Amino acid sequence: MDSNSALLVTTLVLVFASAIAGGIVARKLRQPMLVGYIVAGILFGNLFPRLARLDLLQFIADGGVTLLLFTLGLEFSFHRLRRILGIVAWSAVAQIVLFVIVFFVFSMLLGFSLVPALFLATAASLSSTAVVIKVLSERGELDTVPGEVATGWLVVQDLAVVPIMILLSAVTSIGNSQEASIVTVASLVFVSLVKAAGAIAVILLLGRGIMTKALAKIAGLGSREIYVLFTVGIVLLSSVLTYTLGLSAAIGAFIAGLLIAETTQNHAMFAEIRPLRDLFVVVFFVSLGMVLPAAFLMQAWMKLLLFAIVVMVGKFGIVYVLLRFLRFHRKTAFLVGVGLTQMSEFGFIIAREGLSKGALSGDEYTFLVALTFVTIVASAPLLTAGHELYYWFLRALGKRWPILFHAKEELADMKKGIDMSDHVVLCGYGRVGKYVGRSLEMAGVPYVVVEYNHTVVSDLKSKGVRVVYGDPADKDVLDWAQVDLARAVIIAIPDRHTQELVIGHAQSLNRRIKIICRTHHEEDQKRLKALGVATIVQPEFVAAISIVERLLTDFGVSPEDVAGKISRLKIEHGLG
Repeated sequence: MDSNSALLVTTLVLVFASAIAGGIVARKLRQPMLVGYIVAGILFGNLFPRLARLDLLQFIADGGVTLLLFTLGLEFSFHRLRRILGIVAWSAVAQIVLFVIVFFVFSMLLGFSLVPALFLATAASLSSTAVVIKVLSERGELDTVPGEVATGWLVVQDLAVVPIMILLSAVTSIGNSQEASIVTVASLVFVSLVKAAGAIAVILLLGRGIMTKALAKIAGLGSREIYVLFTVGIVLLSSVLTYTLGLSAAIGAFIAGLLIAETTQNHAMFAEIRPLRDLFVVVFFVSLGMVLPAAFLMQAWMKLLLFAIVVMVGKFGIVYVLLRFLRFHRKTAFLVGVGLTQMSEFGFIIAREGLSKGALSGDEYTFLVALTFVTIVASAPLLTAGHELYYWFLRALGKRWPILFHAKEELADMKKGIDMSDHVVLCGYGRVGKYVGRSLEMAGVPYVVVEYNHTVVSDLKSKGVRVVYGDPADKDVLDWAQVDLARAVIIAIPDRHTQELVIGHAQSLNRRIKIICRTHHEEDQKRLKALGVATIVQPEFVAAISIVERLLTDFGVSPEDVAGKISRLKIEHGLG
């Protein structure tokens, strides 16, 4: 084995060792795995700099981000997000524009020149889809109101990357040219837009025409290997097409993913490409950490910290104000604001483009990459503890500055109260709560809904359903819902922290109240029982019981035996 081959092997060993070590530590500390990969990459890359080939790390990083953006596009469902996109689209665009202006001025004041300040401000205005989606998925909160709003906001940001890259490319060309008249600027932007429109048009034609038929035929062959090769070929073709026309290769992969998401083969393609994506994504974050010099971090830590604080606080403030203006509940606005504080993985692409085109110097490129890392590492734990932070801020500032936390409609509902007794208080009217409410209505059981989704509240009021607009975890809200006079409380909200607060406040208002609670996780059953919950429902387990009951009946098992086996399963599950 020659020296080049040995260096290649040691590079791969170092990358995988860093990923394993970082993942284990993050798991032990109950932090997002992404944070462990980044930190381990920085640590190992600086401890063993001679054991890695930088060109190989660069290649791996490029491949990783391309596959990452392809699968992100593949996972988006415009049908599911169409309603929320119509609400948050303009506000997400407004957030990008406002933050770019604010951070551009801030960067100029702190010594950055015109073009680097614009690159920095643009990269900082975007948030990480990979981080937010991964944390929300692990917490089972993708289908909650804050989860849907954050996802829709991120979709708009990701789609905005295409015109952003076009404009940055035009600005860079203008900066490098000797003559920069208004005509020159307009022509460069126009040419770039035409190129981008041409690239997207070609991908659209292939995606909705030839590609859809080709996917069906490839799937009909029944060969997994050919299907995987064809999938990777689609990614590479889209990437090469956009790169040839002056855009980022990763943008082409993302657009291809969005198109394939609308085909019938999207789930099969995602299942085939996901293992490869997971491997490359891990290596991507580790390898980018490895090329970040620790000496630079130590030298510029004060400047990085200042910029990171401005990025995170500024984005949180703008998002919170915009969502409150759209009449979203304070909890939704706070959780979405916290979730969008970090910078995006697109920041790495923007930094790479700026360096390759001469818009950024080596130090400016390193600073932008380092700033992206710092905000991701700092925001991931905040996103994980978002609910706890919200209630801490509510207790600390809610009474001093109520205008930040209460809407006029909410205060009006609280003053009126609900004239009810011996009823059911239904906390949450989502996928589970709406069916519970409908069944109570059909049975003639009096109930009141407590919900902080303004759209749902307005719809329920129009139908004559009694509803309180507010956070079920707020004791005052439960009091106005007459929990002290209610017979039962149903908690149809998946968030653990909110569940605990609802249980505690409900019991303090009515010690005899019966509490029924849903949960996503089996390990939460003992905790909920210890808190005094009478009935615990895990939707996944209920679905499994329903399947078992029908399946065993079809195989001729007697109803008595089926009932016995289901009872046994409930005992093993902890519900017997």
